Amino acid sequence: MKRTISMNKLVNRETISYIFFGVLTTVVYFVTRFSVIKMTGNSMLGVVLAQIAAILFAYFTNKIFVFKDTKWGFIAVMKQLFGFIVGRLFVFGLDLSITYICVKKFPEFFIQLFFLDHINYNWFIFSNPLTKMFIGNERLLNEFIFTLFVQVLAIVINYIISKKAVFAKKEEASAE
Repeated sequence: MKRTISMNKLVNRETISYIFFGVLTTVVYFVTRFSVIKMTGNSMLGVVLAQIAAILFAYFTNKIFVFKDTKWGFIAVMKQLFGFIVGRLFVFGLDLSITYICVKKFPEFFIQLFFLDHINYNWFIFSNPLTKMFIGNERLLNEFIFTLFVQVLAIVINYIISKKAVFAKKEEASAE
C-alpha cells in the first residue's frame, strides 16, 4: 500500500510561516553578508557575520511566530538557543566550505563553468544601484549564486532540525 502525504499536511500555517520567515532570514543574511563585503572586501568575514545575524533572527522568529513556543524561562531559552546554534553549525560549515571553494579558491573555474564572464554587466539588472553591489560583476554574481544555493539548502535543513529537535512538542508539560 502506497503512503501518500496530503497537501494539508505539507501546506499549513507552520510551513507557510516558516517559508516566509526563512525568506526574511535570507534577506537578513544577504544584506549583512554583502554589506560586510562592500565595507571590508572580505567574503569569509561576510559569511561569519551574516550567519550570526541570520541565526539570531531565525531563532526568535521561529520560536515566536513559526513554532509558537511559549517556554521563556532562562534555562529553556538557553537550551533551545544552544540546540538551535548547534543545528545551524552544519549549515555554517557548509556555507564556509562552499564559499572557500567556489568564491575564494576557484572562482575562475565556476565563473567560466556558468559563463558569467560572457554577461554584459552594463545591463540595467546588473548595473542599477540596488543590484550592483550584489551582482554587478562576474565575481559578485558567482558569489551571489552560491550564496543563494546555500540559503535554499539552509531553509530545508534548518526546518527539519527545528521541527524535529529544537522546537519539538513534548507530550509531558515542561516545568521550565
